[in-house]
Amino acid sequence: MVPETATATGAPIRPEIVVGVDVLRLFAAAAVVVFHLGFKAFSDADGLVATYTDLAPMRPASWQWTWWGWIGVQIFFVVSGLVISISAQAPNMSVKRFVRGRLMRLIPALLICATIALCVEIAFFGMDTFEALRLWLRTVLFHPLHPWIMGQFWTIGIELGFYALILALIAVRRVALLPAVAAFLICLTGLYWAVRLGLGGTDPLGRVTQLVLLQHGVYFGIGILLARSMHVDLSKGQWAAIGLGMLIALVQISVAAGWEGGAAGLADQWPMAFAVFAGSIVLVYVSLQANVRISAWVGAHVRAVRIAGMMTYPLYLVHNHIGKPVLAWSLNGGLSPAPAATLAICAAVFVSWLIARYAEPWLSNHLYKGLARVSG
Repeated sequence: MVPETATATGAPIRPEIVVGVDVLRLFAAAAVVVFHLGFKAFSDADGLVATYTDLAPMRPASWQWTWWGWIGVQIFFVVSGLVISISAQAPNMSVKRFVRGRLMRLIPALLICATIALCVEIAFFGMDTFEALRLWLRTVLFHPLHPWIMGQFWTIGIELGFYALILALIAVRRVALLPAVAAFLICLTGLYWAVRLGLGGTDPLGRVTQLVLLQHGVYFGIGILLARSMHVDLSKGQWAAIGLGMLIALVQISVAAGWEGGAAGLADQWPMAFAVFAGSIVLVYVSLQANVRISAWVGAHVRAVRIAGMMTYPLYLVHNHIGKPVLAWSLNGGLSPAPAATLAICAAVFVSWLIARYAEPWLSNHLYKGLARVSG
């Protein structure tokens, strides 16, 4: 879910490719998809199964393998911190190049996925056309507040808050301060959760504190420090910051488990979600340290891995609007839950591959040429 940058000549370039990170991005996206289509759609009292089929809400038999998939969002934030910090330190990086890179990565897939969601909301979910158009417009204009045409769009505003922070560093030519910024984000999130839990666990300004990175800044901070470890040995203080970040992540994940699994009685299962997150952090670090060997081992398949990584953004955006109709039709057609969910997931992955492989590059090319003419 991280954009490309541009060279001094204006041609798009990629940040330094870390094969393991692309694989992890795909895993994170797949985890979110499995959570929504293999667990949440079945378990929520007002979810898809309860609303669009004759089945009663249930905890799927495979809940142990699906309920924690929401942790993919936290993994996404770490990967974003890692890759965006690498991108910001590219030679000759400028404010214009950074902004253009972000726009070129975010807008094409968003336009495609939001338009698909618009059609599905009207045709399948029966949303009023004018209301659907209103939500579509709010989404493609990156409105920071709910509602949107795609519910999972809530994370994009948080990403934009992080981009704004990195853009400020580029503007004042202080990208070298990234490690200090990472430590600041980690400490800021720790202070936020200490205050929030001390006040009973509620936050009346929830969306605002998300947008200014109070709730999730720790993940971007961890990602920034992990990126630094690719080229230099981290200091003891930086390792301590990562350790503190993991403790803060444990707190946030334990709270989030109540939101994501509480209705199904799974709030106390949060250690599983944290274990997946912690394991992902270890894999990121190993991928960074062994990137040359991993890339050599993957060899000619690097491009396929790269496309898989690029699929994550459209897959994250569009999976509900592709998978849920397929899931409902399959269940109403007599398929049992597991095959129906598998079919829905496969449909979402296939459409996302089509977007990443064909539709998004085509639209990106046209938008890039337009931006080049406007910005010079």
